[in-house]
Amino acid sequence: MLSPKRPKIMSNTIIREAQNSDSEQLYMLFKKHAEYESCILHVSNQKQALSKLDEYPMKIFVAEYENVIIGYLSVIKQFSTWDMDYYLYVDCLYLTPRARGKSLGKKLMYLAREYGNSISISKLQWQTPVENINASGFYSSIGAVSKKKQRFYWS
Repeated sequence: MLSPKRPKIMSNTIIREAQNSDSEQLYMLFKKHAEYESCILHVSNQKQALSKLDEYPMKIFVAEYENVIIGYLSVIKQFSTWDMDYYLYVDCLYLTPRARGKSLGKKLMYLAREYGNSISISKLQWQTPVENINASGFYSSIGAVSKKKQRFYWS
């Protein structure tokens, strides 16, 4: 039996740095990302902050198809006292369901690495929920190595 063909919707996808005008679409993807991880996005000033992306110490890269943002990756420069060096922390990587499996995650990760190299940072770090088997498999497939660690936070 032949498997149904997946449409080649991603051949015209543009990967670029997010702009202030992307704020509404990014906000909606943030909500979808939280839902995907069985969380609730606690709304504070995301919409306002996203409309001023150029004022924040982070970069967001987006995958855009036919003027619709179908995924994003956000990074921020951090410092490790263990390594005594800077690294680029990948805060989030999210693709809509129809954008998954088309190498866009890989392209976004490689763009993050290129961006790090452009600011003299050679290491990237990130985390993913343990139960996100697909993400863990993806990260392993691009050569990433995991650390056994839990992340805690205070509100």
